[in-house]
Amino acid sequence: MLPSVLMHESVLHGRPTDRYNLTGYLQWIWQVYFTDSFFVNEVTIDYCYPWKARLGLIRLSVDNTETFIGINTLLQSFQVPEYVIITTIAHELVHYIHGFGSPLPRLYQHPHANRVVDRELEKRELGEYLRCCNEWIDKYWYSFYDMQRAAGWAGIRDINRSPHRKSK
Repeated sequence: MLPSVLMHESVLHGRPTDRYNLTGYLQWIWQVYFTDSFFVNEVTIDYCYPWKARLGLIRLSVDNTETFIGINTLLQSFQVPEYVIITTIAHELVHYIHGFGSPLPRLYQHPHANRVVDRELEKRELGEYLRCCNEWIDKYWYSFYDMQRAAGWAGIRDINRSPHRKSK
């Protein structure tokens, strides 16, 4: 498992080729699709628990100094298309810029009201990723999840990682 990294680097990053490098994905997505936005605190990302009904989460520390983005650990499987990882991370970044899971002011009362996340992803030219992701989730996610669970999460790294545990 790669350690989470502080997101303050200004170096341009290419598209990652290793799905275990979530920090690389975060940096690439931010630099390609969120160029008009800035990190205002430390942002870390890592794989978390294999939730059945959640692909990602975003949490702000009590003192507002750190944001943690947790990605469903099942997304590291090569059976999951890369666009699901990209869309999930971008979805959490939309929450960040909307003030959910970040010290930024909240732009909306509810994080998903009136499709604000989907509209933001479309505005940022991630609409095709979103459509493909939603289609894959609708067709394959629950059977994929059940298959992985029945197999005892075989081939999934750090399956018991808690979203509350601080990264090293």
